[in-house]
Amino acid sequence: MVETRSYYLRYRIQDMPCDKWVSLDATDKTVAMDNARKFISDLEKELAGLAVPRKQVEARSVPLAKLLAEFASELAIRRRDAKYIEITQGRLLKLVRQAGWRSLGDITADSFMSWRRSSSDLSAKTVNEYLAAAKGFLAWLVRLDRLAVNPLAKVDKVQQRGQERRKRRAFDHEQLRRLAEVSGWRGLVYLTAAYTGLRRNELRQLVWGDVIEVGGKPVLALRADTTKNAKAAPVPLCSGLAHALAGFRPADANEGDKVFPKIPCMERFKGDLEAAGIPYKDEQGRVADFHALRYTFATMLALSNVNPRIAQELMRHSDPRLTSEIYTDAGLLPVRAAVESVQWVGAGYTQIRAQIADETGQIVSQSDESANGSEQSQVPQNEGCSRALSPAVAGGRERQMAGSNPTAGANHEGPELNGSGPSPFWAFWQSQRTAMNNTYLACALVLGFGSIGTITFR
Repeated sequence: MVETRSYYLRYRIQDMPCDKWVSLDATDKTVAMDNARKFISDLEKELAGLAVPRKQVEARSVPLAKLLAEFASELAIRRRDAKYIEITQGRLLKLVRQAGWRSLGDITADSFMSWRRSSSDLSAKTVNEYLAAAKGFLAWLVRLDRLAVNPLAKVDKVQQRGQERRKRRAFDHEQLRRLAEVSGWRGLVYLTAAYTGLRRNELRQLVWGDVIEVGGKPVLALRADTTKNAKAAPVPLCSGLAHALAGFRPADANEGDKVFPKIPCMERFKGDLEAAGIPYKDEQGRVADFHALRYTFATMLALSNVNPRIAQELMRHSDPRLTSEIYTDAGLLPVRAAVESVQWVGAGYTQIRAQIADETGQIVSQSDESANGSEQSQVPQNEGCSRALSPAVAGGRERQMAGSNPTAGANHEGPELNGSGPSPFWAFWQSQRTAMNNTYLACALVLGFGSIGTITFR
């Protein structure tokens, strides 16, 4: 038996499977009894939903900086990448400082959205990354029962599409070739990124032991602790890249030696772009940074008609839309060739265009000319399919309107409308007919004064 100077309470309440012990923080029996009664009373209220749980009360008194440090330790236990932990921790500390949060009670949806409105210098993508980091931290506290609900759970992301501060573009084959030629040993780094889709940090941690053969085929065996999603992944190598890497490997290299002792920094990369005659930013404002080499890989897969599901696997994306919509540069896709490859079935339309034959205004169609050059007069038939027509026209019966010859002379008054005099429509037709491009005008109109029949041109 172990003797202590403090009293302890052994208790079991409701459906607890076994007894529990709790220190009463008292050496005096009377004080210990009072503490025990208060503890049981508070516990019963918590279970009845009448009081805030003790864990949540204690968590509210802990400084946020301490809770964030505990969260970072939890991420390390989960085997998250050190770079990810550093970035997440930095974002959370910056958010806590700028939003004026000191304890969990200060974190509200309103206070976060107020901070978001004041952070107009941040891109939509960056703001959403801050939100994701905060939600992850608060969800962890909820799982530990140190927070009742996530106060940011209902805060929506900002729309990112069309608001990107940095839009990337892929390199075409000629640009990639020039970049590799002027960059010396760095050119192989760029080619490896462009032909495997590896990220900068994955390239930095690549060792010669990762370059293996599976079934006689060259493969990069990416380790789980080096990938963004913390999953091991085999990345096939094309024969050209495998041969280049084999020639680049030092004769005395060990399996644990890094393939690329150094990854070019952004300034060095921009210098290589300039030497290759490739603008960092194009006329559309899209940039060609190091990550654009990963865009190049996705775009080359699309140009090679690789199945989208296979392309997603090679890019190691969880969502196929990332591969097809974000990482594929649509500007390099052969959309013109795709349109031209569609079979055209309207060849006959090139033979029926209308033209003005002479200064009299008579309309003649090339398709109306006979083999001996004579012109054939055609009268369009009313098919009875016009809308809002009189019963006579709708039934398919047509009447030849008096004076419908358009060549009757300048003083011609036009056709009569149901025998009631010249039609108001005729003046409009006279002013517009020279601009019309059809062989026939067979229209039945209702203009508030009845229907016209079929107009025939000869």
